[in-house]
Amino acid sequence: MIIRAIKLRINTPKGLHGFFFSFSRNLTVIKGNNSSGKSTFFNSLLYSLGMEELVGGKSERILPYAVRDYLEDPGQKLSVISSEILTEIENRKGDIVTLRRAIRDDAKDSKLVEIARGPVLTNGLPFDNPTPTYLHDPGSAQRKEGFFHFLEDFLDLNLPKVATTNGPEVKLYLQAIFAAHAVEQKRGWTDYIASIPFYGIREARTRVSEYILGLGVFEAISKRNQLNTESIAIDQEWRQVVSEIKLEASSLGFVLQDTPSQPKTDFDPEQVNLSRSIEGGSVLLPDYISNLLREHSELLIKTNDAKEPASASITKQLESAEEEVQSLSVLHERAKSNLAMQRASLIDYEELLKEAKSDLDKNKAALKLQELGASHAIQLAVGLCPTCHQGVDDTLLRESKTGPSMDLKTNIGYLESQHRMLQRQIAGLKEDISKSSTTIVGIESRLNSKRDHAVSLRGSLGSTNLQQKTILRRQVQIEIEIERLQKLEESVSNKLEPLQQIARRLELNQLARRDLPAKQYDENDESRISVFEKNFRANAGSFGYESVSNISEVKISRETLVPGLEQIELREIIRKQPKTDIKADSSASDFVRLIWSYLLALYQTSANPHTPGNHLGIILFDEPGQHSMRWESQRELLLRFAAEPTLQSIVAASFDESETVFRDVTNSVPHKLIRWEGKLIRPLTE
Repeated sequence: MIIRAIKLRINTPKGLHGFFFSFSRNLTVIKGNNSSGKSTFFNSLLYSLGMEELVGGKSERILPYAVRDYLEDPGQKLSVISSEILTEIENRKGDIVTLRRAIRDDAKDSKLVEIARGPVLTNGLPFDNPTPTYLHDPGSAQRKEGFFHFLEDFLDLNLPKVATTNGPEVKLYLQAIFAAHAVEQKRGWTDYIASIPFYGIREARTRVSEYILGLGVFEAISKRNQLNTESIAIDQEWRQVVSEIKLEASSLGFVLQDTPSQPKTDFDPEQVNLSRSIEGGSVLLPDYISNLLREHSELLIKTNDAKEPASASITKQLESAEEEVQSLSVLHERAKSNLAMQRASLIDYEELLKEAKSDLDKNKAALKLQELGASHAIQLAVGLCPTCHQGVDDTLLRESKTGPSMDLKTNIGYLESQHRMLQRQIAGLKEDISKSSTTIVGIESRLNSKRDHAVSLRGSLGSTNLQQKTILRRQVQIEIEIERLQKLEESVSNKLEPLQQIARRLELNQLARRDLPAKQYDENDESRISVFEKNFRANAGSFGYESVSNISEVKISRETLVPGLEQIELREIIRKQPKTDIKADSSASDFVRLIWSYLLALYQTSANPHTPGNHLGIILFDEPGQHSMRWESQRELLLRFAAEPTLQSIVAASFDESETVFRDVTNSVPHKLIRWEGKLIRPLTE
């Protein structure tokens, strides 16, 4: 990434004010005294790239009053009517775009970033046909209308998914990565990568360093997270199926045996048994059904042996009962068929709802851009529907149709009404499904009752004897019980296949875990970390780091990827410590040297053709000479920056407001100098 130029435009009652600077492709030094606007310049640059979170905010409020409220002109204050910042950037392919973001504007929101193709600032091109994008709202890193999505694509990045503190994976956002490329004065010099915005990313500093170094750990981490998520789902699905079997069996007096409560890879469905307690022990379901069938056969023989002539009246009643059973059976089948159709319709409507939601989101994104101020470049306004991307000539109706066209808000209103209608239809279908299920249960109850009645009538035809009636009544009970138990048997059998599938998924999950690297970093990663470690030591030594007598003893931790001595992270001394305490503590200026060394080593390792990584190829430092840093150390930093042919570095510093220090630091260092006398913001000529 190359920042080619930046321009601040402030419209005041006395005309345009602001600044314009172009940058070297290598080292650019910004010299400005304290309170002259150096931090204004640096923060404006971050703001123009959507990276103001590194300063501590998400809007123009991180910028000083001079660019958004009023300018101090000799003897008066000039109100800011409107202001904007333009920045021209280039990617590794040589593509150039110019970004425009409002700071104060009655028509455009600061969340709007407009993008024009080409070098608008350096070649004086018109800012024509910009593409509107938005930032700092949901979707700005995922949706094509989002600015960070554009920037990731423009820079040809492939940002990995990383774990969060609350479980689900998120993208390693570009703002987090940029914190290792830009260090602002107030907070940036307090840690190795100090200004990472909080996105709930677990071990964010380590993840950023791993990404820049090009370590292969993300694939393994993502795979492990996916396997963990899958394991939870496997366990939940297993428990759900087992719970359903237990509930269904218990309603008929049976208990589930020999089935683990948690999924097992060696699950054998043949070992699954349902048993029932009886006098003297227990009996398995198949044996229990066999016993009932045997008893029923014996009772049938007794009934046939004692049959009496049938009564004409009872025969007529029996015929009527059997007709009712037949009628109820047909009604039952129709009800089941209707329920199946309702469930199929529910699936269709839910799919339509998803499509409507997607269309609605796309149109709302277009409206968001319009409301942010991009009223002349949204897709709909140039004849493209944001949903289907087809030409619509300012209407979403077919060309053959006539009638009023729908603008964006009307279209959203229509889609919202469709969305609500589908939601109502789905709710109605769910209610109908519930009613149909209840109806089926009622029909089944009536069907069983009529069957019982028919069986009872058959018994009456056989004998009027009380003993015969008792036998027939027992037969009816057996038939009903057998039917229910056979349904239970069939239901359990149907659930065993899902359990087998779950067990197989568990086996595959465990096999996949065995393929994961035993160590966090593989041999290739270790090689890269070793190169990073050597670069860090070399940098620290050249910058004059003295808090550790032997810099070769400093190692990069394989847990956090930060430098340490005897497993103790190198930090700044906070208070005086006895000599027997942590040897690795550093003086304040020495700790800043470590930060220089660390961030530069990230670039050096990534730029090494033998260990290529994902560094953006740019470093921005605001006032790196902290804590009365020796000029020799600052000069060595600039020399190292200038020696990197593929690194663009922009360093803003006051050099202790001393021309002597400035000359000593920059002597014989190839660089482009940007400096100003007095205030940064001044009348602007276009």
